[in-house]
Formats: sequence, C-alpha cells, structure tokens
Amino acid sequence: MAKKAKFLFEYNNYSIPIELVKEWRRTVRVSLARKGAYLRVPQVMPSILIEKEIAKAKDWIQKTIAKNPPAFVRFRNEAYPDHFEKKVYGETFYIHVERSERKTNSGKIKGQNLYLTLSNQLSAFQEKDVIKKLQSRLFGQYFLPKITERVRRINDASYQKNFETVRLKYNQSNWGSCSSASNLNFSTRLLLTPTQVIDYVIVHELAHLTEMNHSKRFWDLVEKVMPSYKEKEDWLDQHGAACDF
Repeated sequence: MAKKAKFLFEYNNYSIPIELVKEWRRTVRVSLARKGAYLRVPQVMPSILIEKEIAKAKDWIQKTIAKNPPAFVRFRNEAYPDHFEKKVYGETFYIHVERSERKTNSGKIKGQNLYLTLSNQLSAFQEKDVIKKLQSRLFGQYFLPKITERVRRINDASYQKNFETVRLKYNQSNWGSCSSASNLNFSTRLLLTPTQVIDYVIVHELAHLTEMNHSKRFWDLVEKVMPSYKEKEDWLDQHGAACDF
C-alpha cells in the first residue's frame, strides 16, 4: 500500500500543494494535476534522498511556472475581493464576501446575488479554497435543474437512452463521466464554459450510455450528433484551465 504525505510549497505568489507518495516503484516521477503536484518515490528510498527529490521537485515546479504560467493560475494567492462579479451559465451574479467570528463557512443565493460568510480564522490559501468550493456547491445546486433538463432534451433528440441521475460536482480531473449504473456526472466548472461546450460534454457522456469506451464507434456516435465536436475539445484544451471558481 502506498504511503502519502502532503505539504505546501510557497513560491512567489503561488501556493502549490505537493503530495509525496511512497510506492513500490524503481523510479522517481513528478507530475502536475488539478489539485497540485505529485512526487512519487520508491517505497524504500532513504529519507535523505527523499529530501533531495523534494528539492528537485520544487525546482521543477519553478521552471514549469516560468514556462507555462497559465497552468498554475489556480495556485495563485490572489485574494478574492469582498465584492465581485461572475458569469455563470450565461447569467451575471454579484458575489459578496463577509468574514465573521465563527468556525464554519456558509453561503446562499438570493436573486442574482451570492452571499458568502466565512470564518476569519482561515489562512489566505484556505479562504481561496473555501470560496471556490462554496461557489461550486451553490451554483451546482442552483443550476442542476436546468442542466438536467438540457441533458434530457439532448438525449430525447439524439440518443433516446435510459439514464439514472444527473449530478453536478466540483470535479477538477475531468469535465464529465458516465458510470456503469448509467449515472451522468458533470463538473460544475462546465457552468463557466460556453453553452456549445456544455452541449458537447453532455453529448459525449450520453454516447457512453451506448459505448463505454473511446473506440471509433463511440466517436462516430458523438460526431453524428455534433459534427464540430473537435472544436469544442480544442476550446477546452486551450481555455479549460481558466474555468474555475
């Protein structure tokens, strides 16, 4: 079983979580994911060598930031203002952030306003994470009926397949998924993309109800419904990293 440890790497105006994973392997590998960097080392590597690998990983992160800053936008320590606007699913919302003497964090949507109440005991890094997750949860709940109706409409027009539930959750590793139980899951980050892109991800996951793979038959099903699907994939590749709360 792999052993894990987490720590935060502070560099300039960035806070990058690094997860150290000890596993049965011969080589060392550093990689970047949505939630941070991963450093995978051999299970039996001595501590003194692990420290050297951690230093190398930090150096790799610094160089990667210099080469590709957009890939690290989500790790910047830029504080949210007390009042800001965000366009979600084509609607403009006004977000208000308040801090109080409390240990819990909460939020609510009233009309086109989203009110967030945060604990003033949070660090800057923790506050940024909480604001993202609260926005995701609240907007996910707010727009779930509309996304569900959009899924049903596209399905009725194109596939006529049976599916169970539609869920919106703060998934940072993919845009959507289809389970073996025919549950359709979509990332709340999709709410920040153009509607044509949302439709593409819906078509993609609905096609998985027929083909649970990415074979030629699967892509034929997608292309039949959306001939320009590759343009939407290109959009996600180019702009997806910036679609976050």
